[in-house]
Amino acid sequence: MITVLIVDDEPLARKELRRVLSKADDIVIVAECSNAIDAVGVINREKPEVVFLDIQMPRVSGIEMLSMLDHEKMPHVVFLTAYDEYAVQAFEQHAFDYLLKPVNQARLDKTLERLRRDRGPQNIAQLPGARQLRQLPCFGQHHVQLVRMEEVEYVASGVSGVCVFTIDGSELPTELPLHILQERTSLLRCHRQYLVNTDFIEKINFLENGLAEIKTRRGQNIPVSRRFFPQIKERLGIL
Repeated sequence: MITVLIVDDEPLARKELRRVLSKADDIVIVAECSNAIDAVGVINREKPEVVFLDIQMPRVSGIEMLSMLDHEKMPHVVFLTAYDEYAVQAFEQHAFDYLLKPVNQARLDKTLERLRRDRGPQNIAQLPGARQLRQLPCFGQHHVQLVRMEEVEYVASGVSGVCVFTIDGSELPTELPLHILQERTSLLRCHRQYLVNTDFIEKINFLENGLAEIKTRRGQNIPVSRRFFPQIKERLGIL
């Protein structure tokens, strides 16, 4: 059996895709989402094997949604798109599965046959926009909250996981690890457990033994390790 998530903001499009997928005995639709924000939570919670993902969605596009996931733990993605020559060429160039809307049964059958036969690794990073986070997904008990990068003061990893600390003092958990946040945002690594937004650095205090400490505009103290101090000085133009 293949577990599937459908992500599309159009109710009729979801209904039609659900109808044609239901003809396959080995397909189990675990959930449907009308937006990318909900989809991120469902993917992390339900871990579907395949996601049928609409590209053009309001607020957060399908490609941007992919930037909010750990690419090494992602489900296989089949893109859904209305005819767009550029998008189709991009998918074909990088060998991604895609379906044009409205979905054709014969074309879907071919896609399902490929999914049954081979769901090899997909290099999502090849797609423009899939490696740059503009908003960080933070998870509550029954919701996903998107935090804009300009609201992030710093991010820290602790015993309970990774948390995003905002300029208004909120502390919000995220499922993205620090190395992913470092790769896909402008946050600066200052310690093995901390990333900081350089826009909110007020000063750097030099300590003993080559250590240092960042003080943010909000008065938070963030440790700086010897390992990362040289790149911090380079980034901030400190001689």
